[in-house]
Amino acid sequence: MNAVLPKVLIPLFMSWALSSVYLQSAVAATETLTLQEAEVMALSNEPGLESLDAKTQSMRQLSVADGQLMDPKIQVGILNLPTDTFDFDQEPMTQLKVSYIQQFPSGNTRQIKSEKSIKQSRQFVHRSEDRRRAILKQVRLSFLEVLYWDQALKTIEKNRQLLNQLSEIVQSLFSLGRNPQLDVLTVQLQQSKLDDRLTQIEQKINQQRFKLSEWIGEPASKRPLSDQMPVLLSKDWLSQLADYSSQLLTAHPKVLDINTQLEITRKDIELTRESEKPGWNLNLSYSYRDDAPNGDERADFVSAVVTLDVPLFTENRQNKIRQSQIFNLQSNKDQRDALLRQMTSELSQLQINESLIEQRMLRYNNSLIPQARQRAESAMQSYQSGNGGFSSVMQAYIDALNTELDAHRLRIDLLKNQAEAMYLVEDL
Repeated sequence: MNAVLPKVLIPLFMSWALSSVYLQSAVAATETLTLQEAEVMALSNEPGLESLDAKTQSMRQLSVADGQLMDPKIQVGILNLPTDTFDFDQEPMTQLKVSYIQQFPSGNTRQIKSEKSIKQSRQFVHRSEDRRRAILKQVRLSFLEVLYWDQALKTIEKNRQLLNQLSEIVQSLFSLGRNPQLDVLTVQLQQSKLDDRLTQIEQKINQQRFKLSEWIGEPASKRPLSDQMPVLLSKDWLSQLADYSSQLLTAHPKVLDINTQLEITRKDIELTRESEKPGWNLNLSYSYRDDAPNGDERADFVSAVVTLDVPLFTENRQNKIRQSQIFNLQSNKDQRDALLRQMTSELSQLQINESLIEQRMLRYNNSLIPQARQRAESAMQSYQSGNGGFSSVMQAYIDALNTELDAHRLRIDLLKNQAEAMYLVEDL
C-alpha cells in the first residue's frame, strides 16, 4: 500500500526538509536594511549624544571663564559732608571719592579651576564615546535577533506551504483507501504546530523590531532586512585579543571616565591647598577736594589699601575637606579596579563563548545536519518498504528542520557574542 507514496512524497519531503534557512528575499536590494545602515541611522541625531556634546562644549567655555579674574568694583561716594550747610567746600575733609576694587583669589586658584573644567569636559567626551558604543551594541543585538527570527519565519512559511501540499496528497490517498487516517491526523497536527510556531515567531519579530525602532525610528525598523549575514570581527580577533586585551580594556571609555574623575579629584585637593593661602583685595582710591572758601587750593588724596585673608582656622575646615577628598580619591581608584576586574571577567567569558559556539557550529555542519538529513531520508525509505510509520517520517523531517534552525541560531549567537565583545574592545 505504501509503495506508491514515495514517488510523490520523496521530492516533496526533500524540498521541505532540506530547504536552506538562507532564503532569498523577493524585496529589491535597495529597499532592504543593512546592519551598517542601521548603525549610521542610530548614531545620527541621537539626543543623548547631542546632550553630552553640549555639556562638553559648556565645560570648555567654563574653563576659559574660570581662568579669569573676577570683575572689578567701582565705588563712588562723598565723604565728610557737613550737615549744617551741606557745602562741599566748607570743610577740608569733604571729598568726592572714587575707588577701584579688585579681588585676587588665593594662590594659583584660577589656573587650577580652569584645568579642572577642561578635565570635566573630557569626562563628557568619554561618556559620549561609551554611549556611542552602547547604542551600537543594542542596535547590533536587536538587528541580529530580527534577522534570525525573520529567516526562521521565511523558512517555516516555506515549509508550511509544502506541508499544505503534503496534506492534500495524504488526504487524497486516504480518500482512495491507500493511507490510514492516522497519516492524515499526523499531517494536520504538524500543520497546527507550525501555525502556532509562526505566531510565536511573529511575536518575537515584533518585539525585536520595537527595540530596534528606539534607535532608528519606526519606519526604518519595519523595512525588510538584508539576507546577507553581517561581518563584525575578523576570524583572528581572539588571537589579537590575547596580546592586547589589558591595553584595550584600560582604553575603554568607562575606565577613562574614572581616570578623569581621579584627575578632577586631585584638582579639588589642589584647590583646597590653595585655599590655605591668603587671598587679597586691592583698593585704589582717588579723593577730590574743592578749594577753600577763601580761594586756597586743597590737595586731592590718593589711597591704596590691600586686604589679606588670614587662614588661621584651617583644622576643622580646609584640613577636613582635604581628608574627605583624599578618601574620594581612593574610592575612585577602587571603583576603577572593580570595573576592570568585571570587564576582564566578561571578556574572558565572551572568549570562551566564541570558542564553544565555533565548536558547536563545526559539529552541526559536519555531523548533526548531515545526520538529521540522512535520518529523514532513511525514515522515508523505511516507510516505503513498509517497515516504518508515517509519524516517524514526519518527526524525522521536523527534526531536520529544527536542526537547520538551530545551526542558524548558532551563527546569530556567534555574531551577538562578537557584538558584546566590540562594546568592551572595539579596536580589534
